Amino acid sequence: MNVYLVRHGAAEDKKPGESDFDRELTEEGKKKMTLAVKGWKNLIPRLDTLVSSPLIRAVQTAEVARKAYGIKEEVIKDNRLMPGSRTEEVVALINEMPGEEIVLFGHEPDFSTHLSRLISNSGAGIDFKKGAIAKIYFQGRARLSSGSLEFLIPVKAFGA
Repeated sequence: MNVYLVRHGAAEDKKPGESDFDRELTEEGKKKMTLAVKGWKNLIPRLDTLVSSPLIRAVQTAEVARKAYGIKEEVIKDNRLMPGSRTEEVVALINEMPGEEIVLFGHEPDFSTHLSRLISNSGAGIDFKKGAIAKIYFQGRARLSSGSLEFLIPVKAFGA
């Protein structure tokens, strides 16, 4: 199974009185993610399941991928990907999803922690930039410390 972790694209700054939940991607963030997803298609021919944090900026990032890949199924929104998520819950989420190409859209600093814990039992220093994508291969089901990192690509590598 291949699991892709994608940090949401560049989002608006939080405004006074506004909930962090409602921050949207900036126009620049949308453009960069659109370019990045076009680049993904050269590396990843298909995506089976898209799961996002319910925060708007993550859902909008997932929607860019859904549209570019022509996926008819809606993006699954799951609270286990909200800021503050636990890696054990993310592993359970991954193993509940159908398909072999599963994409999770979420946030920092969580995704650096999840990526580290999925590929290492001693910790790995990860710099997970906005819009970056990481590919983790699991032989069989996802388990802590059992994944192999195949790539971690920043959004700017796709010309964004």
